[in-house]
Amino acid sequence: METNETNLEECGISVKSAAVILGVSPRTVWRMIADHELTAHRFRRCTRLLRSQVMSRLQGGAKVGGV
Repeated sequence: METNETNLEECGISVKSAAVILGVSPRTVWRMIADHELTAHRFRRCTRLLRSQVMSRLQGGAKVGGV
């Protein structure tokens, strides 16, 4: 089975991975989810975020966490 970007995008990333990408704590990512800044998808006991949404948040220059 060949892996491509579309398949990777559909997988989503964990809250912990999103925190590493954004340079914030996992708690901050959970806060961003609660504030509807990021959209979380639940799969049984796992929470996943769309990689494209996290990356656009990073590249968009939007302020992430902190003051």
